[in-house]
Amino acid sequence: MNKIQKVMAFLFFAYFCGNSYAADQVSTISPGDIISADVLRERVNEAAKTNSKATIDDLLGVWEASQSVCLGGSASLEGNGLCDADVDFEGSVADGSFFPSREDTWNIVKDSDSDSRITLQSDNFNFLFNPTFGYLVPNVPVAWLCELAGSEILICLGPQDNLTYGESSGCATSSCRLHVMMNLRRYSDNEINLLLGPVDTSIENNIGNKFGLFNVVELNRKGVIPVPAFMQVELDVDKVTVSWSFPEESETQFEVFRKNSLNGTYESVGLVSDLLYEDEGLGPGDYWYRVYAISGENRSKGSNVRKATIDE
Repeated sequence: MNKIQKVMAFLFFAYFCGNSYAADQVSTISPGDIISADVLRERVNEAAKTNSKATIDDLLGVWEASQSVCLGGSASLEGNGLCDADVDFEGSVADGSFFPSREDTWNIVKDSDSDSRITLQSDNFNFLFNPTFGYLVPNVPVAWLCELAGSEILICLGPQDNLTYGESSGCATSSCRLHVMMNLRRYSDNEINLLLGPVDTSIENNIGNKFGLFNVVELNRKGVIPVPAFMQVELDVDKVTVSWSFPEESETQFEVFRKNSLNGTYESVGLVSDLLYEDEGLGPGDYWYRVYAISGENRSKGSNVRKATIDE
């Protein structure tokens, strides 16, 4: 490996390690992988996009939202926070975690009155959940009006009809509307992470905050398929067995591609529903493999690349 190849390999691994949180959408790296040009090109292009600032247009579309919440502030110190007690988090799934989580679908569109604002609509739940302030935050779908500040902060205003409260609830005036600030991290074109909490300072004294210590929403663009991960190859005389891991997905198939030379072109050699493929009847030579997941008309990005050598 020459000096340029070593530098490129280092940049490739550095980028992957720095973006391990986006593993569902990028090729995994494991010992024995081949750093092929197509994988490297994809990662470099992804890095260029990820380093760019988020824009309003990046947020538009339909997203699968995964929300995790753990109540903090003074409520947690008193021992009755969401993570410490049996608090009903509607729609949550008992997955063995010490915090509840739930799934939803979000639709984000441009506001009809301004190109710099968006309307955020959830299908099932209001993302600003809090059991203590439930009268302020009804756990029903509501549309939020949001603006993007500094490419990293999303400031949303609750609709006036059902997220308005008065002096009896700590509002300094006769009527206040709830604001929420979310720290936005754009991992890729298809992945966004939101950390949120209240920024409405009209609550009396603004102390003893019982809103979520963390309230995390991870957005994955709907229809984007995870990448087959940690592909491996095993040799047995004239046969190569290709295997990989993949999250449980219904009606997902996997297309296996192979090329016979480093500079060759990948060709499809099989379509399977299992997490392995046996490539039989091969003669001596070198073979490179890559796998894609397919669901309907949607196709994932390619897996990592492994090389198999059958000796004469």
